Amino acid sequence: MTTDIDDLDTQLAALDRGHSLPARWYTDPALLPLEDERIFRKAWAYVGPLAELAEVGSYVTGMAGTVPVAVVRNARGLAGFVNVCRHRRHEVLSGRGKAAMLQCPYHAWTYDLEGALKRAPRVGPASGLRLEELSLLPIRVEALGPFVFVNLDADAPALHDCYGPVLERIARSGVALDTLQLHGREDWQARANWKAMLENYLECYHCPVAHPGFSVAIDVRPDVYELAVHGWFSSQAGPVRPAALDGSGGKAPPYDVRGAVRESQYHFLWPNLTININPGFPNLSIDVWRPDGPNAARGFSEQYFAPGVAADFARDLVAFNRQVALEDDRLTDSVQRGLIAGLPERGRFVADSEPLVIHFQRMVARALAGKPPL
Repeated sequence: MTTDIDDLDTQLAALDRGHSLPARWYTDPALLPLEDERIFRKAWAYVGPLAELAEVGSYVTGMAGTVPVAVVRNARGLAGFVNVCRHRRHEVLSGRGKAAMLQCPYHAWTYDLEGALKRAPRVGPASGLRLEELSLLPIRVEALGPFVFVNLDADAPALHDCYGPVLERIARSGVALDTLQLHGREDWQARANWKAMLENYLECYHCPVAHPGFSVAIDVRPDVYELAVHGWFSSQAGPVRPAALDGSGGKAPPYDVRGAVRESQYHFLWPNLTININPGFPNLSIDVWRPDGPNAARGFSEQYFAPGVAADFARDLVAFNRQVALEDDRLTDSVQRGLIAGLPERGRFVADSEPLVIHFQRMVARALAGKPPL
């Protein structure tokens, strides 16, 4: 496996010929620590909405690969930390909330909002420990519009340099990011490798076959459905079908697609964040995709709406998103079984319909070989 990963030229040449990465890259447990070290610990990780960090003492927690992280609002602004106590490495914070001090629930070591250790029971001069040397480990934190990210790599490009232009693309959809309100958040689990799931997300070649409701609402014909690579992120966009707006298509759309948003948008931000906008009342959802062993994934979804959303629209759109996710899970579960079989060793691409998948695999191959993804 190591030789396979290190031979970057061979992998890139295969992708240039339309051959996919080898099946074992999606099933071998030995790949997980490399993905953690070379992908997730060097990339921007989404942790939550900026609105939940508006007040001093508010905090959100998350993961950067296998590393627990936290972002806290203190008097000087946002501060990011490795969410691990310097004593016995218990997580200091959990979930989201507000606190005057950050106290580890294991032995009550207590840190201030700037991460400095202020109190530790039974730690005195005789212990040999110096509180000022045991602050929480700081990490980079930056905001992209209303969304907050962290990065463990001090040398990584700035967040806006990676993803900034996605804000302009979202603005053209009719969604005003600064007005969005969090409607709900839920965790999920799946039975496929995280890369296989994202590769399914990165093409709509399967949409007419596998997503009948989606294809009634959104025009997925290849001459109008846009695919674009923008370096650190990639985008898909499809207009709402006119027949879904006027009811002339013979099949009712799965929810009311009439509204200010007339174009669907689906953005992938390297390495594991997706942003989704559907036609209708202004809306946006986020998914974060993480490995859960070689043959499974887990993550979370957040659903946002503009103020004033009708309860029935919110209900119907959330149900639509869940139905599309269920259809995708059936596909990727089957893909994972094929990957486990290992035959054929490599798949073949339809280059005109799957350029975003090829770009993603190139980034994966470069990162795992120890190179910059771009």
